[in-house]
Amino acid sequence: MQLSETQPHSFHLNQPENKDRFHWSHFAAWLGGILCALVPFVGAWEVGPMQVPVRFGSGNFGFNLLIATSLCFIGGIVGGYWWRLGKWWVGNRDRGLKVVSAVLFVLGILGNLTGALDVVFFYLVAAVLLAGLGITFAQRDRNARRVKMGGPSWFNFVNWLKKPTPWNVAFYLLLLLVLLINNLTLAWGLDVPLSGKIETLLGRFLTQIVVVGGCFLLIEMAMRATPRYFRWTPWMAFSLFPLLVVSDQLVGMMWSRPLINVVNVMTQSGDFKPEVELAASGLDVGPLGARLIVLGIWAGAGLIAWGCWVVSKRLKASISMRVAGSVILVAWLGVVALQGVGSIVQNVAARQLEHKAFDVNIGVFTPPKGVGSYKVTFFSGKSEFQGEIPKLEKKPDVFIFMLESTRADAIRPEVAPFLSRFRDEECQQLGETWSGANATHLSWFSFFHSRVAVFWRKALESIPDRKTFAGSVPLQQLKQAGYEIEVRAVCDLSYKDFGLSNFGAGTNLAKLVIQANDDSDFSHANIAERERLNFESLKKSVLARPQGGGLFYTALDSPHYNYYWHETFQPPFADYDEDTRFPLNPTKKEVERVKHRYWNAIAWADFQVHQFCEFLKKEGRYDESIIIVTGDHGEEFQEHGSWFHCSSLQPEQTHVPILIKWPKSMGRGPSHATANHLDVMPSLLSALGMPKGTIRGLAGKNLWEEDAGEGVNKAHTAISTTAYAGQSGETMVLRRGPYRAVFSWPKYWEAQVPDKVVLERITGPDGVILKDSPEDYAAELRRIFPDAFERFFKTFEVIR
Repeated sequence: MQLSETQPHSFHLNQPENKDRFHWSHFAAWLGGILCALVPFVGAWEVGPMQVPVRFGSGNFGFNLLIATSLCFIGGIVGGYWWRLGKWWVGNRDRGLKVVSAVLFVLGILGNLTGALDVVFFYLVAAVLLAGLGITFAQRDRNARRVKMGGPSWFNFVNWLKKPTPWNVAFYLLLLLVLLINNLTLAWGLDVPLSGKIETLLGRFLTQIVVVGGCFLLIEMAMRATPRYFRWTPWMAFSLFPLLVVSDQLVGMMWSRPLINVVNVMTQSGDFKPEVELAASGLDVGPLGARLIVLGIWAGAGLIAWGCWVVSKRLKASISMRVAGSVILVAWLGVVALQGVGSIVQNVAARQLEHKAFDVNIGVFTPPKGVGSYKVTFFSGKSEFQGEIPKLEKKPDVFIFMLESTRADAIRPEVAPFLSRFRDEECQQLGETWSGANATHLSWFSFFHSRVAVFWRKALESIPDRKTFAGSVPLQQLKQAGYEIEVRAVCDLSYKDFGLSNFGAGTNLAKLVIQANDDSDFSHANIAERERLNFESLKKSVLARPQGGGLFYTALDSPHYNYYWHETFQPPFADYDEDTRFPLNPTKKEVERVKHRYWNAIAWADFQVHQFCEFLKKEGRYDESIIIVTGDHGEEFQEHGSWFHCSSLQPEQTHVPILIKWPKSMGRGPSHATANHLDVMPSLLSALGMPKGTIRGLAGKNLWEEDAGEGVNKAHTAISTTAYAGQSGETMVLRRGPYRAVFSWPKYWEAQVPDKVVLERITGPDGVILKDSPEDYAAELRRIFPDAFERFFKTFEVIR
């Protein structure tokens, strides 16, 4: 990976190559610069009037890695070139430079150990650097030998620009190739004419030349600032670039998610646990295996870079800085010219589509975002009730079954015969039913809290005392009203704080919590067997208590990839995928086999719920019980180019069953054209006769109330949001009858409550709705989704 031990890199441009020696003061200045630059990161500073964090919390591992690496590059370059400038001035009379270099190194160590908390530290660092330059400049004036050699001149600089230097041409060509292949796939998938695709490809070719050229200049700067014997260190990070580009493309093809999102969630639980995320994706390799995979990737990248350098050295490849800079400038001007022409001949929608498809866009002709940008404030969705919750006299048992990854079209006779009959014959008639998000932790939050899922992280981080926290407010109120709550899951509820966020810590809320978070026999059983054991436990609990007053939550994971069913169960589809692969470019037959395995897992979940309902009927407890069955989110099978979930808000990932059977004495309830996860808790509280104030303020709609409007417009608004938007960047969808409004916002992956949103489009029964201005679109939103401005948006203002 090392470019050269003899290449000219000294700050003095005329210094012979054999003068390139190791100096401990250079090492101290270089490492001291790195350590000083890392102080804000180690101390988790918040800078600027907006208090922007230098280091983000859990769930941002990828961002933190990028920030730390960037700070190391900056600190090394500043420290290294500061030393070289001083050495250029003083020559061998460098005692003062050595002293100041040592001071800088010590300052960096102390800054990281003490956790300096303000910018005074950097004033001190700046003072040390300036003092060092002052000392060396003063020595230069007194050094006759240095004066005779002459100071810096324009001639020196021009010669340096013209002089060829060895470079790893094979590596940079490899990087350019993988970037172009990545862009070719994205460009060819754009919904634009062939001429537009060709123009896009030409623009991306020139853009990637600029990117690769910029990488070359950056690595050259870092190499020249780094002391001898340590010049391999910048390449430790840089060698990963081609592999990261390929990995990003593969992850995007499988899950429509940027690689950065996947890396971020490796610390979602607070610690670095890549094995948890790999297991959640179906690859259970354990802690050691996960870490070996990470180390193997890094070692492989290093070997590739080293191999490229061997090839480049044999080719005797060299390039001057003047040539490199000229190529970069010409390529950039070409990008600007193409964008200028495109801004004249292309429509705005095509330009927006192209701009959104690529992470890196250079030039000056940027298309406007969406059809309008708006400043928003979301209603918090918290209950406004402040009084004491009275004990309920009538408390029908409530059974909630959360089926992992279950999409609405899975509930059909050939897959789920019981739930199909259950929905059609006994449940409240709900038309299109939507999840609150496309990821489990976000959907559970919206379901139990009746809050828009954008509040998930904020709610979690604002818990004052995690040890005493008692879960969602609606569940706390039901407990105060006399309900005993039991929670059964086959997963570890500490993953993304599922348990804490909804059910509180320990048994603060629930009387019983069963999960797979220890070394028990339950945890060692497979998914389907754990579900069987949970249903046996649920039956015993029902038999051990009088009818009424129990709220039983059971989460089933069998429909989650890899898709499971019990060995004693006969699945309905014989032609299914045995090894649960997810091909990147699957055939129709391969997709069908994966879906068959998924349908079999749904059939197993259907069988279990059916058997339990038969048990309730046998015990005479079925008719007056409330039974709720839903999916946390859906599952995509290449309908939009992705596998599974957590990649878009398309219907395949958000259209879920919401089946609610009320007590027989209450009837089936009013029908609705649309329903949402957020609606379940307000409806349950209302059905049980809880004080009206407990519902007031919640984001969900009470399904016991009729919808306003007439005909096709008689519906209320459902909302789905996400922090996993994939390549589309679409983060929020409003749905009401045949109407859809799609939004996006920047940095959606941080799972924070946005204060600015971009409206991408509004569609209706006749297609895309076009208006003349952002103000007109805002008015159209209020017309089509009037209740959204009563339950979701407190303010919604045009950004001019």
